[in-house]
Amino acid sequence: MREVRLLFTGPLMRITDVICRASCGAGRDDEHNEVPELVVPRRGVFIVQRGRRKIVADPTTAVVLRDEYRVSHPADGGDRCLALALPPELVEEALGGAWVLRAPQRLTIGYGLGLLEAEEQAMGFLAHLAGAPRLRSSPRVEQVRQLLAAHLGQRWTLGGIARAVHISPYHLARQFRAATGQTIAQYLTGLRLAAALDRIQAGEDDLARVAADLGFASHSHLTERFRHGYGVTPSQVRKILTARSSRAR
Repeated sequence: MREVRLLFTGPLMRITDVICRASCGAGRDDEHNEVPELVVPRRGVFIVQRGRRKIVADPTTAVVLRDEYRVSHPADGGDRCLALALPPELVEEALGGAWVLRAPQRLTIGYGLGLLEAEEQAMGFLAHLAGAPRLRSSPRVEQVRQLLAAHLGQRWTLGGIARAVHISPYHLARQFRAATGQTIAQYLTGLRLAAALDRIQAGEDDLARVAADLGFASHSHLTERFRHGYGVTPSQVRKILTARSSRAR
């Protein structure tokens, strides 16, 4: 089941908040997009199949959904994404034929923005994606990405991950960094921070519980990583969200 909420619409683009509550193993029939959608996961993980190629979409990526594709879910909990419907020529100009990219920042459309400001924010995000590294993945790396996204709170070791995907720790570390540009530890931290941000944006204020659920050693460990990753602390994010909410009323 999907819930789609319209956040912004204009002559250049349409932005929706898409919440999917699918369970593990659930899939949908083949889908087709006449207008490309740039999908930015905020929470959860899903798999997109185009032809014979399958890629994992998680909060470290942005995915262009166009033509025919199929979506399935490797873990319970569903997902939540922002989806931008954009003119095909704009997507082609910025991204060419790329359809999965590393997302270097979160897409946010601020409260109270006019049409021009909102469109420029979205174009700025598109420009960031245009300069981001393309994921040069492989089936083995996709297995690892799927495993990590589905079990964020687990205390992983390189040996444990390697055994799960039937490869040596040496080859796993080399292949993963070559495909993603990150170590596995850096990648997992990015996933955990994205999940923490989503929970804070949803109103959760028990940071100790968030830290424990997502595999951080402590509340202070989460705060330190959060500041390093986003440039602000979780408490500062809450203040920003509270201020925006007040201005929107």
